[in-house]
This record gives sequence, structure tokens and C-alpha cells, in this order.
Amino acid sequence: MQANNPEVGISIFAPKDVAFTKEPTATLLKNVTPQQVVALLEYHALNNWQSLSALQQTSNTEFTTIATTSNGGGFELNITFVQGQVQVVTAWNRATIASTLYDAKPVSVFALEEVLLPVDLFGLPASAPAPSPASGAPSIAPSSSSPPSSLSPPPVSGPSSAGPAAETGFAPQTHRPVVVTSLIFLSLLFFKLF
Repeated sequence: MQANNPEVGISIFAPKDVAFTKEPTATLLKNVTPQQVVALLEYHALNNWQSLSALQQTSNTEFTTIATTSNGGGFELNITFVQGQVQVVTAWNRATIASTLYDAKPVSVFALEEVLLPVDLFGLPASAPAPSPASGAPSIAPSSSSPPSSLSPPPVSGPSSAGPAAETGFAPQTHRPVVVTSLIFLSLLFFKLF
């Protein structure tokens, strides 16, 4: 409905496939429920149309998402233009718009190198401990502050071994349903069936 309304519109942030293989995203997405997948997808869409040029005028601006409306609050994104790049910021990560896939009123679609991770689903990230001597990488896990609502996923103890994603550059099969769900969601928006 948003995409059909030229007065409101929609702006979508579509993570590239490689974004689903990065940590802590790959670990956090292993146990998400179907309800959480919907909230995560909705978190990647602003509830109004913003052109790239409009986003380039932002400075630490908070935007509501479709998930904000669907879940009665929360799920906001901070967007800012820094050093010639539009950055979408969450407590977990800072994603730069990699490219514009479509930008004509009332719909914009922007590619991101990161999956946006809402505090409302995953809690606040724990401060990273010192790297372990064996791996040289910090263990990333959500903090003990539990996110409100039934959308909270099971606790995550940290990333597992690099596994097949590091060896081949492709996401393990367990992550494909999230990518497929993202593509279905975007397709439904474009074909006005959602």
C-alpha cells in the first residue's frame, strides 16, 4: 500500500548476499523465528519515500521503519551523510549505501553491504572483549539486556568457526531462506501484492 501511495511511498534497504555471511549477522540469524524474519525485513524499509539526494542531506537523523508501525514503536534507524557516503546506523553496525537499485517517487531501493540488526530483536551488542590469542578476533554476542517483546531470539554465545562461508565466499545453506525471504518481500512490494 505504501508503494502505491505517491504521497507516502517507501524506501527499501536491500542487503547484498555477502552481508548475510558476515559476523555477527550470520550467527544472530541462525535461530530467528518466522515472526522475527518479518520484523527484520520490515526494519529494512522506511515508511516513507526518501530519494538518495534527500538522504545525502541528512545529519544524524532518526527514521521510523515499517517495523516501527507494525510493532507499535521501536525499530528506528539513524541515517547520516558522512564523508560523501550515506550511512545507515544501528547499535550493531554502520551500513553504507553501496548502490542505488531504483530511485523514483514513490519507491527507492538501495543496496547495502550489511544486514541492519535492530536492538529490538537482538538487544544491545556486548562491548567487544580483547581478541583471543588463538583467533585474533573478538567474540561477538548480544548483551544481557533483553529486547522487549516475544520477538527476542535465543541468546547467542558468539560466532562459530568460519566454516564454508570463509572457504567459498558463499553463505551456508542455513542462511539462504533469509535471502530468499528478502527477495520475496521486495518482489511483493514491487508487484503491489503485499
